[in-house]
Amino acid sequence: MHNLRICIGSNDNQNIAQTHMGDTEAFLIYDLTKEGESPFIDQRSNVAKDLDHAQTSKMKQILELVKDADILIAQQKSPNFIKIAQQTKYQPVIVKAVTITAILELLLRHYGELAALVERRNKGEFLATIPEFEQ
Repeated sequence: MHNLRICIGSNDNQNIAQTHMGDTEAFLIYDLTKEGESPFIDQRSNVAKDLDHAQTSKMKQILELVKDADILIAQQKSPNFIKIAQQTKYQPVIVKAVTITAILELLLRHYGELAALVERRNKGEFLATIPEFEQ
């Protein structure tokens, strides 16, 4: 399987934002490799940040910004995360960790499980499953 591309919303490039993913300043893009590495790929400004949550256009604009991602990371389950899980190719994941470094380590520990979920989504199987990982 290819690398798993993940997206983490952050306001300071060091920690996950303590808010919904869609309200963050930027999206940090990393790849997780089966060899246990997590290279940084890109940082993208969240141009949809100030749109209203209830607007589906906000979710669509954010997904367009991170369209190459497989996995979206947040600290809390939002109504849009639930919609994304049920209706899109993206796998939402909830993490109970704060620093980007700790999150990457946590995700690498669950690489096999995440790869299996992404593979199912790539085959068109959309599950309501949103895994939650703790340190």
